[in-house]
Amino acid sequence: MSGVLAVLARFAVVLIGYGAACLAASAFSHVLFLGWSGLAEEEAYPIFATGAMISVPLLALFMAHFNFWPSVAAIIIAEFTGKRDWLFYALAGGFVALAFAGLFYRGAEGAAETHDMALLLAMVGSGVVGGLAYWLVAGMWTPDWRK
Repeated sequence: MSGVLAVLARFAVVLIGYGAACLAASAFSHVLFLGWSGLAEEEAYPIFATGAMISVPLLALFMAHFNFWPSVAAIIIAEFTGKRDWLFYALAGGFVALAFAGLFYRGAEGAAETHDMALLLAMVGSGVVGGLAYWLVAGMWTPDWRK
């Protein structure tokens, strides 16, 4: 019975890590928008911070929904290979963001003309931050299931 409890506990840690990754990626996207839009001045910052308390978790829900299947693939690879290093999770987060960007741009009409490199880099950067947040919460203690 302890083996079943260990798997259930690990599943709970993975879910908490995925939630933390989505929140961190959303917060990083908001910080990027804050710098890009010019709202980083002191008089506009309280207004942005108040709205961010609602929009960061809301964007995190959208990120969790749209990045679920690529993230599941990355998490399964990490769990079954026993990866514990931060670089793997940072790169996996970047690849998850690239997979989402591929799905996002595939459905757009005329995506080659409207392709914005800054948006793509912001997505990848948010994915890297999300991967590092997942590593901090769940990836550092990934058990080696091959034993």
